[in-house]
Amino acid sequence: MPKLDIAQYLRRTKDMSHVISNQWTVPIGPKQILLNDYLNLDVTLSKLMMATQTVMINVPGEMDPVAEEKILDFYTQALIQFLTISLKQQWTHLMVMTDEDIDQFKKFPQPRLAHQYMGIKTMLLNSYHQKRQADFAHAWRSFLKLGLVELNLTQKSLDETIQKYFNKK
Repeated sequence: MPKLDIAQYLRRTKDMSHVISNQWTVPIGPKQILLNDYLNLDVTLSKLMMATQTVMINVPGEMDPVAEEKILDFYTQALIQFLTISLKQQWTHLMVMTDEDIDQFKKFPQPRLAHQYMGIKTMLLNSYHQKRQADFAHAWRSFLKLGLVELNLTQKSLDETIQKYFNKK
């Protein structure tokens, strides 16, 4: 069964980032790139939060049910965006996890996903504004736990979806 190979994903994310940024029709300055990456991750986390029906809309309208495949897709996008930020911040050493680290996630399931999403977003904002590696590392661990424990995504399905993203370029 394929396991998450974060080191390989980091290498492929680095290659993919160069290809994608060269395709931008309106290039942005170097100071804006990191902000853009954080904002893209925030948007994807919000889409994931809506897809998992963690929050309910409070304006007229209906929430359509979302297929598991779409949740996996949003989660994969966010995972790659986390890796992109770690590369730009030179925090890749925070990303690699052992099987034992991942097994530890199961010990503390979070029944309230809204709290988990808010915590991840808060830590990401702190890591951006205060340049705090520890907050980024904690956000990353919480994000992995969200996917593997609370959302019950398998490492195999994640790996397959991640590989599809990398093979699209």
